[in-house]
Amino acid sequence: MLHELLLALSGLSGELFVPSPPQPETATTFKIPPDFPFLHEAEKTSLERLATLGFYYRRIVLFLDRQRGRKDCSVEPKPTVHSDTEEDTIILRGSYIHAFCNALNEILADFQKTIIECEIKILNKEDNMGGVVPVSQFVSAFGDYYIILPHLHQLIIEIEKNPSNYFGSRILNLIIDRCNTGVPELRTIMLRVLQACHEVMYKHITSWMVYGHLQDPFGEFFIKDETSKIHLKDQFNQTRWHRYFVIDESFIPNHIPHDVAKSILFVGRAIATVRNAAKPHEKNNTLSNSLSSLHLQHLLQLSSRPIFRQIELENVVSIIRDNVARWLWQVVLTGDKIVECLEAFRKYFLLGQSDFALSLVEQFEKLTTSRSMTSRILIVREQELNSLLVRTSVGTSAESDPAFEKFRFKLPTVIDQKITTTPSNIFDSVILGVPLRLEYDIGWPLDLFVTAEDLDKYGNIFSFLLSLRRTQFRLQKVWTHLAMIRKFGSVDNKPSDDKNYRTLMPWKIRASMMFFVDCLWGHIQMDIIESNFRTLVNRINISSTHYRRQRENDEKTHINESETFRDFEDIRIGHATYLGDLLRGCLLESRTCSETIKTSLNICDQVCGLLERWNGGVIDDEKFSQITQLDNVSILYYLCNLLPM
Repeated sequence: MLHELLLALSGLSGELFVPSPPQPETATTFKIPPDFPFLHEAEKTSLERLATLGFYYRRIVLFLDRQRGRKDCSVEPKPTVHSDTEEDTIILRGSYIHAFCNALNEILADFQKTIIECEIKILNKEDNMGGVVPVSQFVSAFGDYYIILPHLHQLIIEIEKNPSNYFGSRILNLIIDRCNTGVPELRTIMLRVLQACHEVMYKHITSWMVYGHLQDPFGEFFIKDETSKIHLKDQFNQTRWHRYFVIDESFIPNHIPHDVAKSILFVGRAIATVRNAAKPHEKNNTLSNSLSSLHLQHLLQLSSRPIFRQIELENVVSIIRDNVARWLWQVVLTGDKIVECLEAFRKYFLLGQSDFALSLVEQFEKLTTSRSMTSRILIVREQELNSLLVRTSVGTSAESDPAFEKFRFKLPTVIDQKITTTPSNIFDSVILGVPLRLEYDIGWPLDLFVTAEDLDKYGNIFSFLLSLRRTQFRLQKVWTHLAMIRKFGSVDNKPSDDKNYRTLMPWKIRASMMFFVDCLWGHIQMDIIESNFRTLVNRINISSTHYRRQRENDEKTHINESETFRDFEDIRIGHATYLGDLLRGCLLESRTCSETIKTSLNICDQVCGLLERWNGGVIDDEKFSQITQLDNVSILYYLCNLLPM
């Protein structure tokens, strides 16, 4: 009977221990047949409890065989908790499930060793009861497995029920939940399983953070290579820095903070991007061997720890990220390159070059005037707009600026026009009546610093500033027109009070609108753009000086670290903050403010149109009522609404 028990513990049924319930139902345990004689009820209960361990053992072995692609040739009925399809098995195969199965196999090896030790005792009659080994010794020998095997059995059932939910690094969430137990024996076993799966995670992290290689043939890591999924058009629209690698948040384990995952992405992306973009003969296209060895040593130490500690991973990732960010700043980007790029954006996107801005507005006014005379519908092409951009530079400082050649106008396609407008881009159609964007051909290595989203924000600010500058230009032309009328027009020597009021009213309206536009333009250019721009440039220059002196080992000079950006990533974040401040300062993040400003500019354009057609005579009642209404709405309502904002 004891040998029959050993067979049952090994997962094999016989005449004494049979699957229960019998076929065709699905067996859930091993039991002794009811008609088996000579057994006390207590002894029968103890034997069946031991045999249940063998049933769990058999179920776990079958699970391991299926995951490894082995055929089950036993005569035992295949256990089915759910529909074990071949598709589910394929989904589960990967590095993590393989490590999980290896850890389970080691636990089962200890269980098998216990069975062999019990058999040795039976054969050698190592007992104190006259050669009869009692069942109590079996119960004592397998005491820990009464807790361990049922828990592992429930674990594999959960994985089989939800194969996609626990694929790849997602399985770590399930294992960590099972580690949170107050049973020491069970916690020890689950920590062994967790460590085996963590080794796979650390191999992925090490390959990515040290060498910039994404060794993930099964797609189990939380960083994905999206190169093959990006269309050709999107590849040109996105920067090299954001084009290929992304984070799949569904694969981030719960015990890995999102900030740590982003730092891991940054490190590998920096190494991979620089290696792929740099020419083979160029120096500094990879990390130094000493730095790579140091990073490798840190990660190998983490992977050998029996217990995972989140703070240790955060510290190591932070150290590696800082080293890589400094390396990226020193060997790829310099402060001079970034400042030159920002200066170009300041001149043309933000219309800081006054002669260029004025010439651009004049060219657009000529275009709209000439086209409105020949056709009611203004039809333009991108080639015409880019030719207009070239003509604009003639006679200005942009003519000799090499950075100006990278700017171009773009008209959206039919697909692009379906995009919902935002508070920032409602000014795109003010100039021509159709959305118009100014774009910049960003190149290596500046595309590491300036993202596609940043360029889109610059385009939004440009559309707003160009609309404001155009209104300012038209109001200045109206002043010239009114001055010419006053100088050469017919003058009534004895005008009545009503006629005098109607004659001076256009000057009053224009002066009020000009005051508003000039104040808004000056506030944005000086208080918002210029101040934030100088602050960012100073921080970049300070950081560049700091790193230059570090390379020169200048120990005599000390720079306060609190006054500097630490590395490339901090500079990039600072630039993003700078752009956000510009959008808020231009009131473009608020739908109410943006629409109010746009309405005010439209009213100013309408008033300019009426005044440009005025010949200096007495304003009739109809035109007087139109101007008065526009005056009241624009000055008293729309403009005043901006003051509290």
